[in-house]
Amino acid sequence: MHKPEKATANQDASTQSTPALNTSSPTAIATPEPASLFDALGVPGDPVRITVVVHAKLQDLNTTQTLPFLAGGEEIISSAGTYGGIARYLQTSPGVATNSDVTNEFFVRGGHPVENLFIVDGIEMPNINSLATLGTTGGFGSMIDIGAVQRISLLTGGFDAHYSERLSSVTEITTLEPQLDHLEGDVGIQGFGGLAVRKLRGGNLLLSAHHGIVHALAGDFGARLPSYDNALAHFRRSDASGNGITLLNIAGMDALDIVPCGKDMAETSTIESHYRGWRNTAGMEWQRVYSRASFGLITLSDSEQVEHINQDDQLIDPLHLPKYGRNDNCRTSVPGLVVTPVYQDRSNDAFTTAAYRYEYSTGRLSLDAGTSGQLDRPHFAISQPMGIALPYSADLKRSDATSFSSHFATGETGSFAQVAVHPWKPLAISGGMRLQTFAFGSHATMTPRASARYWINQSLALQVAYAQYAQLPPYVYLLSFPENRSMIPMRATHEIAGLDWSPGPKASLRVEVFDKIYTDVPASTEYPSVTFHNLAIAPTDQVVWLRMNSNGRGRSSGMEISDTSHFGARLDIRGSIAYSRAKFSGLDEVMRPSNFDFPWIVNLASHQTLGRGYEVSTRYTYTSGRPYTPYDMSNSRNQNRPIYDVTRMNAVRGRYYSRLDAQIDKDLLLGGRHLVFYGGVQNILNRSNFLSYAWEPRNRKSPVAEVDQTPIFPNFGVRFIVH
Repeated sequence: MHKPEKATANQDASTQSTPALNTSSPTAIATPEPASLFDALGVPGDPVRITVVVHAKLQDLNTTQTLPFLAGGEEIISSAGTYGGIARYLQTSPGVATNSDVTNEFFVRGGHPVENLFIVDGIEMPNINSLATLGTTGGFGSMIDIGAVQRISLLTGGFDAHYSERLSSVTEITTLEPQLDHLEGDVGIQGFGGLAVRKLRGGNLLLSAHHGIVHALAGDFGARLPSYDNALAHFRRSDASGNGITLLNIAGMDALDIVPCGKDMAETSTIESHYRGWRNTAGMEWQRVYSRASFGLITLSDSEQVEHINQDDQLIDPLHLPKYGRNDNCRTSVPGLVVTPVYQDRSNDAFTTAAYRYEYSTGRLSLDAGTSGQLDRPHFAISQPMGIALPYSADLKRSDATSFSSHFATGETGSFAQVAVHPWKPLAISGGMRLQTFAFGSHATMTPRASARYWINQSLALQVAYAQYAQLPPYVYLLSFPENRSMIPMRATHEIAGLDWSPGPKASLRVEVFDKIYTDVPASTEYPSVTFHNLAIAPTDQVVWLRMNSNGRGRSSGMEISDTSHFGARLDIRGSIAYSRAKFSGLDEVMRPSNFDFPWIVNLASHQTLGRGYEVSTRYTYTSGRPYTPYDMSNSRNQNRPIYDVTRMNAVRGRYYSRLDAQIDKDLLLGGRHLVFYGGVQNILNRSNFLSYAWEPRNRKSPVAEVDQTPIFPNFGVRFIVH
């Protein structure tokens, strides 16, 4: 594979004209731009020069926020175990872990997945994943073709005031902008699709689409797997002075049907779930350069998240099991068997945003300020007329019946200002403030930011950061019961200290300690030990909403060590080890492990070029066992349903998680075109990694079953690239 020469901001290589960059301070030390798949393959006989687009990014050179973790599209698509997915690759970052192998939902430093923010080419997206439900930021797979990605940037804490309020992390995604027309496609176990880039009216037009085929892999089992279609359209145009416009549209449709087999004693659910959804984000970003030191940005966007969910219970009375004959099928041939509708959801969680941002930067001073307005449209039509036999209660009576409908619009505003100064060359100091208002509930929050970075020498720097963040709970939780409307914004305070050491151009080491203090966390008013961060929800069970207030609290503290090393031009190794504890309390004020409390997280990934077009990547992940709440076995057996022992919320921990993945790529150059064959194996050792325990209502003798994560599973396919 022909590797390109990496152009950087201080090289004379195809860089776009931009406002003047300030390189008089250590913050402006240039680093290579991560390579996209297009960059890595190159043009036969001629290296690709990567265009470093300093697109509204003066703050990257003048902020003292904690450094992001960077990766390019080429690095992600060839990484073992990620299936070319952005979120799954981010799980290799320090302090980042996943909820399960089946979804790409991830959490950062003990925070809830809803605390993550995603930004694509300056446009905020509520979720970048297919098969996503309300109140989360995860899903089955990415809606964005990784071939269309130039780089991703993950901030895990202490981020600046210009970002919308989130309590845990910010992921920024920059799409591809090659200087040549470009066409590529792929087909594999996940599906088929492709992308095309063309010059159009002085700009670049990028189109991509993907159709998933995983649902059609294997007969009846396929009915349990999702189907999805994704599409992206992106147009960017700029002139020699740096003025430019970006248009973006990302859309996805998906579906999932789960029908438990009624005569299978090993079935762990009686709920038939039928899901249909689509989401779309469209936006525009206009950049205006005022001088060599300043520019402004105007952003307009709209996001829609539509989901339709129907749930029916095959076993409305768990004490009376239907009797199947030897020749009966799973459901329909049993006389008198009637499924009962228990949940229906017709929702669109939508919002429209308009924002303006101004940046001014010199060698010693930078100013970043802006304001935004957002119109939220939480249009929900949710019906749960029979309630649910709650897993937190031994009362057999179905309770918490809720049916709510909302069709209104409400506003949010956000204004911020941030200043960074360099009083002398080794020291940079930054401070800022964000004012956020929420019309729903009439809340206003003022959250400060402060950070400093001191360079001991050119290779070693010390960093400290303090920041507060405030985020409104998801609207679906706020509207599920009338009393929930009184909940106030969740808050988190970040305190971070660390050092960055680069002993040479091919190695970097980072050490960070952090402390996150949570207040005003949603907590159940009926079950004092239950909070937003320890809700026990199985994806195949009936949806549960609870009455809540904002009297919960929590804390997540830890230490992370990460390293990236390059051995020659052929071997790259990225590793990290993190130790932390994440504990939360409800109304009983007892601090307990949250669902996201994984004390040890270890990641090790390697990528090696072998020559003759071969590349090999490996990935190893280790985490402490996941916490879980044991069943109240006496009441559970008597009622033949799962009832948690709420006095022991997350008091037990499963065995540790360990997974080794591997992938090999072979690049063939045929007539100036690249044909890349790839094959990999997830969980190559076929280890049984614990996910949870589940109740088998049809198995009265031994009703508790262990549910494990994905066993050994393949990934294979072929990509073709035409320049």
